[in-house]
This record gives sequence, structure tokens and C-alpha cells, in this order.
Amino acid sequence: MTIAALRALLNEIDAQGGPEAARQGRLHLPAEGINEPMNTTMHAAQAANPDQLPVGKLLAWGDAHLDPDIQDQAARARAALAGLRNRYAADQELTAITTEAQQLEKRLAELRAREAELAPAPAKKKRAPVTRDYDTRTVRAWADANGVDCPRVGQIPKRVLDAWRAVQPTPPTTIAHHGRRSA
Repeated sequence: MTIAALRALLNEIDAQGGPEAARQGRLHLPAEGINEPMNTTMHAAQAANPDQLPVGKLLAWGDAHLDPDIQDQAARARAALAGLRNRYAADQELTAITTEAQQLEKRLAELRAREAELAPAPAKKKRAPVTRDYDTRTVRAWADANGVDCPRVGQIPKRVLDAWRAVQPTPPTTIAHHGRRSA
């Protein structure tokens, strides 16, 4: 049996439940290549340096071993390898997703910058005109005539306005909607 055929067989065994399924006789394997005798002995060079032994060949040796502990080790190793393969595939997908997300964020930033360039400038808010119940020149003149300190320009201080309002005659009464007088 060639190594490629052995790997294909091991992959099929894994797909159908692994060594436990093989021990229980639950496998449905293709007839070709099954009847060939499997060489379970290692070459002298591989025995001297087991790190160079291909994983598939080592697992096949463990599966075919007469010692049930060795068979169990091979089954656990196969399960561990399957877990590593799954995690490797997930990590590769996560890396691809992260890379794509970064590219999309960069593109979105470019689009937003271009949108800001093309969009009209927002209209400036206009301040509502100040409505006063007094004439500033009249209040300043009153402050000068009465010795009240009032700046010549700018906003008239509240204390000056309060003093000016206190001496003003009360406004005439107005007629409300129902003909009653109100203050």
C-alpha cells in the first residue's frame, strides 16, 4: 500500500468515526487497497530518528499495533490532530475576517472623508435678534444723570437696568380678551 493510499484510507476512517469505528466494524471502506498487506515495521533510518517519520505513517503504525494502549494513543493523536486542524482552519478564517474588516473600515473612512468634501457646508445658525423693552441710549443717559456707573459700550449691567426700571412709571393697563382690566 502506498503512503498516498494509506493517507486516503486514514482520512476515510476519520470521516467514518476513526479507530473506534474500525474496532467495532462500523466502517464501509472501498475494496481496493484493503487486502494489500500493511508493512508495520519501520525502516532503520526512521527508527533511529522518529521525528522524521510522517504523521500519517506513525498513526497507521499505531492503529495496526497489537498493544491496545498504542492503538488508543494513535486514536487520541488522531483526535488531537483533527482538533488542531479545525482550530487552524478557524484561525485562518478569523485572520481573513479581521483583514477584510480592516480593509472595509479603511474604505469607509475614505468614503466618509469624500462625502464630507462634497456635502454643502452646514448653514450657520442665526442668532435671534435681541428684543429689549428699553432703549439703551435712554438707560445710559438716565444712569449718567443719576450718578449710576454704566459702561459707555456693550451690554448694560443688570443692576443698572433694575435701578432704571424701579423708577419708571408703571405701564398703562391693557384690556384683556374678556374686557377685564389687567396689570
